[in-house]
Amino acid sequence: MLAGAGLIAAIAVAQQPTPKAELPPPDAAGGGGSAYAVGGIAVDVTASTLDEARRIAWGRAQRQAWPLLWARLTGKPAAEAPALTDGQIDAMVAGIESQGERFSATRYIATLGVVFDRSRAADYVGDGLALLQSPPMLLLPVLVDGGAATVMQSRTAWADGWRRWRGNVTPIDYVLPGGGAADNLWLNGWQAARPERAAWRSIMARFDTVDVLVAEARLTRRFPGGPVQALFIARHGPDGMELGRAVLTVRSEDGLPALMDAGVRRIDAIYAEALRAGRLAAERDLGIDMAPIVESEPLIGDPMADAGALLVAAITPDPLALATAENLLRQVAGGEVLVRQSAVGGTSRFELAMPGGEPALRAALAARGWALVRSGNDMVLRRAATPLANPPAAARP
Repeated sequence: MLAGAGLIAAIAVAQQPTPKAELPPPDAAGGGGSAYAVGGIAVDVTASTLDEARRIAWGRAQRQAWPLLWARLTGKPAAEAPALTDGQIDAMVAGIESQGERFSATRYIATLGVVFDRSRAADYVGDGLALLQSPPMLLLPVLVDGGAATVMQSRTAWADGWRRWRGNVTPIDYVLPGGGAADNLWLNGWQAARPERAAWRSIMARFDTVDVLVAEARLTRRFPGGPVQALFIARHGPDGMELGRAVLTVRSEDGLPALMDAGVRRIDAIYAEALRAGRLAAERDLGIDMAPIVESEPLIGDPMADAGALLVAAITPDPLALATAENLLRQVAGGEVLVRQSAVGGTSRFELAMPGGEPALRAALAARGWALVRSGNDMVLRRAATPLANPPAAARP
């Protein structure tokens, strides 16, 4: 009979009869990068002794993990991975991670993760290490459980699954929110489904990303303590365009972490395939590049140069205020507005081309109940003071 053992440990690979278990350091990849890991490899080995079964299982896991690592780094099929000897693969491996195991005196059953040394693996991957790597993308792990959508407002099994995944090999550069008070205020289930570009540009600037990925998990329970079904949906961009979905089920609540880990792998595979197919392209003006652009002369036909550019500041305490200011300026300026500084909770600045210059802009804003107020070097957008309908009569002397 197999004895259960709840081992969650990383085991250094060594060619010894009884390897010593130890935790690999965070920088096991060498050269300052985090270790590359390929997880979820199932093994089942029977041998004369437990140590012999474990050693054989680790060797099999390494041989299975190498083509997966190569495929993820190069974007090519795993079947095309270079055929390496056991010694070559072993030289690239920094450690073996046990993700759950059971054993008897002669049998070893486990789910293993293989941690590769990045610098050594690069010798066999070649230029593929940098191939098909996405730019930084904000990841919102939305969990819908019991009808409530949660991102980072509370700790969820779905967000935990993505935290565990961040060290794995993937062509997607995920940026996961830290879960602070400001992040939780902005990044909620409502924002994840909101197409308004102005708010998303503020969020992209805050996290220094160029696009948003919404990984959604919807849980359904048949009865308390019974099977749990999860519908995983990979969405992309402010419009939440669906790229793919998967449905997975576990027998009970105890299997929820494993269910979430499997869902993360499915979603990551969908995003990776979309990247290779060119379907993960960000909108051109969603992620704002704040680096200055130097032009020796104005572009021909540039409306900003032709009409004279004006810089307008606006107090934007929340995304709604930012969107309101931007939409107002687009209306009065005919759509020629550039967001020069997006600062929710502070002062945002917009550059716009206005035929007739500042006087025309003031007149157009006044017609809509707005005014420009000088504050230092800024022209600040504010609501115009509304005169009283029946002003009190002046006091007689």
